[in-house]
Order: sequence, then C-alpha cells, then structure tokens
Amino acid sequence: MIANLFTMFCRISPKLKGIVWKQWYQFLARFYQRKDWNFMNYGYAPVDDQTEKLYLDKTDADNRFCIQLYHHVVYTIDIRDLNVLEVGSGRGGGADYIKRYLKPKTMVGVDFSENAVAFCNQNYVVNGLSFEIGNAESLPFTDNSFDVVINVESSHCYGSMDAFLGQVKRVLREDGYFLFADFRSKENIDVLREKLHNSGLTLIKETCITLNIVEALNLDNERKTTLIKKTIHKPLVQSFLELAGTKGSKIYEKFKSREVIYLSFVLQKQTD
Repeated sequence: MIANLFTMFCRISPKLKGIVWKQWYQFLARFYQRKDWNFMNYGYAPVDDQTEKLYLDKTDADNRFCIQLYHHVVYTIDIRDLNVLEVGSGRGGGADYIKRYLKPKTMVGVDFSENAVAFCNQNYVVNGLSFEIGNAESLPFTDNSFDVVINVESSHCYGSMDAFLGQVKRVLREDGYFLFADFRSKENIDVLREKLHNSGLTLIKETCITLNIVEALNLDNERKTTLIKKTIHKPLVQSFLELAGTKGSKIYEKFKSREVIYLSFVLQKQTD
C-alpha cells in the first residue's frame, strides 16, 4: 500500500516527490529509533568466488551486505586523509563505516531529514565524523569544500537530478571524485547517463551491479524479514517488506527481470 502510494505521488511532480520522500524518512527516524538499524540500502554481494571477502569487526557483521555496497562504491579511490561528503546519509551507517575503516580526514553526512540527522548525532561518536541537515539540490557548503562526494541509493528521491549534480560539481575541489550508485527503471537508464554526461564531470568508470544487488537481497532476506517483523508495527509490515526488497516483493522481481537496473559510477571534476 505505502509503496504504491509513493509510486503514484512521485509521478505527479518532481517537487512533490521530494516532499513525500522527506516526510517518509522523517517518520522512520522519529518512530523507529533502534540503534542497530543503521542502513536502508539493498546491499551488495559478489557473484564470483575470486572476490576477497571484506573484513569486518563482529559488531558490523550483521550489516555486511549493506556495508559491501558502500565498499564497492568507494574502494576504487584511496580516500585516506581526504575530506569526504556523503549526500543522503540516512541513518548514518555508511558514513560511520567509511570513517572507521577507510580513514578519511573528515567525513560529513548531510540529509534532508532533520530526524535522521538527530538520530545520527545521538548514536555515532567518532572523531572526524559529523552529520548536518541539508538539501541535495542546495548543499549548505562553500565551493571547493570536499575531495570526494559520495551518493548511495538516494538520488531517485530527488526532485532535480540536474540541480543535484550541479551542487556536486560546485562543492568538489579540482580533481575531486564523485562516487555514485543508484537504480533506475530500464527505460530511464539512458536519461541518467545523459544527465551525468552533461554534468561537467568526467566519467571514469560505470559498472552494472544489478546481479550483485539481487544476490545480496537473496542472502540477506532472512535477516531483513526477521528485523522488520520484530520492529515494525504489524499493519505496516507488508509495506516495509515491499520497500526493503524482500523475496517476492515488486522491486525484487523487477531487479531479477532487469526492469530496474542498478549502476555504480566513478566521476571526476577535472580542470577545464
């Protein structure tokens, strides 16, 4: 029901899309305060036997697949001692992982949900990690502030992808990197590529990771289903199972059939 309402609202106008998603994340952060609920992405899992298993502390093991999505997005760039921004930081797990494991000098998470930012500031105490309220289409930072901007599974909520990409280019320093991953319907993939091409950023790498997303959804299905049934109010459970991409959900089936495609990108702000 909730998933269908979101689909209907988001087709009306880009502006309404942003409002609806913001209220949704405000609701989640206000009413579901579990400290161990740190991620809301679909996850990533290798689909071959050659990929080395990512080392994680025991305290992070339950979130392995969600963490692996962040690792996939970031690993191609050495971000140690750099100033890094995540746009759409949500419940903060990705920014927390990046700061603790990959050692940037500073790690800033920005999100349009005041409740999500409050949740993060209450639950993460890591030197050099901070969270701020801000809109992806009008970032509250000066020009040339960051060496790296990260955006994971968030941009599909934005009213204007063009405005967001303009902000990314503005806050990046020369030679800085934009590390990006998200999904689109098959018919809108070329639109996304065109917007990235027109952003003024240089495409370094594009990777289709739809198979990896499906594999993660399969492997993490039991954990996610159990967590939702234990945490969410009973009338909302089925809607949350849909939104989380559990087996049998509409989004899960669309990933499997390739009606929805998940891509990751590495782009760079190069000197004109």
